[in-house]
Parts: sequence; C-alpha cells; structure tokens
Amino acid sequence: MKLLSNFLYSVKQGIKGVFKNKTMSFISIISVSASLIILGIIISVVLNANQFIKATEYEINEIRVSIKDNLDKSSIDNIKVDLSNIKGIKSIKFKDKETMLNDMKSSWGEDAYLLEGLENPLDDCYIVTLENPENIDSISMKLSTINNVEDVEYHKDIIDNFIKISDSIKNFGSLIIIFLILICLVIISNTIKTRVYSKKEEIEIIKYVGGSDKFIKMPFIVEGFTIGVIGSTIALFICVYMYKYIIDNINSAISFMNNNMMISVSNITIFLASTLFITGITIGVVGSIISVKKHLKV
Repeated sequence: MKLLSNFLYSVKQGIKGVFKNKTMSFISIISVSASLIILGIIISVVLNANQFIKATEYEINEIRVSIKDNLDKSSIDNIKVDLSNIKGIKSIKFKDKETMLNDMKSSWGEDAYLLEGLENPLDDCYIVTLENPENIDSISMKLSTINNVEDVEYHKDIIDNFIKISDSIKNFGSLIIIFLILICLVIISNTIKTRVYSKKEEIEIIKYVGGSDKFIKMPFIVEGFTIGVIGSTIALFICVYMYKYIIDNINSAISFMNNNMMISVSNITIFLASTLFITGITIGVVGSIISVKKHLKV
C-alpha cells in the first residue's frame, strides 16, 4: 500500500513539475520533438530505400539483350545458343517487340493510353536472368560481343546509386541525430536542475523526516519521462502526417508505381511509434537521471 502511495505521489509531482516549470518544459519538449522528427524522417527514407531495393530485386538479376531488326529465325536461335554458352546465366527468355510494348502498357496502368497510336520503338530481345547479380558487369560485356546483338541494358547502376544515397542519408543522419540527442540531454538536464533548486527546501525537509533517496529522485525521473512521452507524441503525429502527404502525392503523380515499392502508412506508423517512443522516453529519463545525480546530493 505504501509502495503504491509513493508511486502515485511521484507521478503526481512529476507531472505537476512539467506544467509548473512551463518555459523550460516547453523548450525541452520542442527539442525532443525536433530531434525525433529528424530521426523519423531518416528512418522513413532508409526503410523505403530498402523496400524499393527489395521490391525491384528481381530486376537486378535481369539483363535485356536487344537484337537487330529483321533477323531470320535461324539467326535468332543462334543468339540463344551463344547466350547459353556463357557461364553464370540462370535462364533465357525471348520476347518480341509487341510483347515488350504490352508489358510496358501493363506497367503504366491508367497512363497506358499515352502509348496508343505510337510506332513501337522497341526491339525484339532476350531477357537474361543471372545466377548472381554481382557478375552482371562481366557477363554484360560478354553479351555485347555476341553477333547480331544490338544493345545490352540492365539496372545495376540505378540500384547502386540508390544504395549509395541511402547509405549517405543513414551515415549523415546518424551524426545529426547523435548531436541533437546530446543537445536534448543538456536541455532536459537543465530543466530538471531548475526544478531541483526550486524544491531545495522541500527536499531537505523530506530528508530530515527520513525520506529515502529513491523517494526524492522519482518525481524528477517521472518529469523527464513525461517530457519524453509528450515530445514523442508530437513527433509521431508530424512524421505520420508528412509521410501520408508524401505517399498520397507520389501515388497520384506516378500511378504506375508498384504499391509494394513503398511502405504503407499503417506499417510505417507502427515502426515509428515504437522507435520514437522508446528513444524519446530514454532521452527524457536519462537526462533526468544525469541531472539528479549531478545536482541532487542524495
């Protein structure tokens, strides 16, 4: 019963402290929110980059080998034989130009009408699937030397650039997050420090009547916890709202984009909620503990 009473007292005093020291609490909450918003943006970008790579993974293994026009069946079959003799190729599939155009129309969805009436600019081709995408450069060079091959195309350069951009955002963002978290810890620590000084006499009385160290520290830790929760809630709301706005605009602008290329709003909300609340509460509690240890001699 006494334990419950002490717990409720700490919660009451901690929440009361947040609203009593309004200016410093406001600054702390804004700092935590700003840091978590940046964290949420970085997480969203990195997760979607990984999702895009995963969704298009099957295309990394593919090379389109366009062949010259007006070849007879024997010449087309000879190209397939030459392709079959190259090591590292998993499968070979022939597609004529009409099939290629129909595939393009299907991928464009509602915008397929833009291709109606146009002269088919595509070539007949072989779609070559590799056993290992890491060999795509060396194999594509061999493919380009085959007789009657017009062109060799693959998407590895696009995926490589995507991965580089994602890694750059992740590395640069990590430095920014660490810097902002340190600033948050300092601000929250100063907020709690102010509360410690303002309650100095009350703390001395509690100690005089036998109050334990834990009993004195808990309200300040609850105060940091509350700041973390409020900051996380604000950051989550803003991140989800921005993400939904961006997703809606991308879907309306690029209607042929496959739905599984980007993470849905519901899934990103679940991940961001867990990450932002854990991070925000940790910042608030750790900032409080640092300040209590430094400025409260108990």
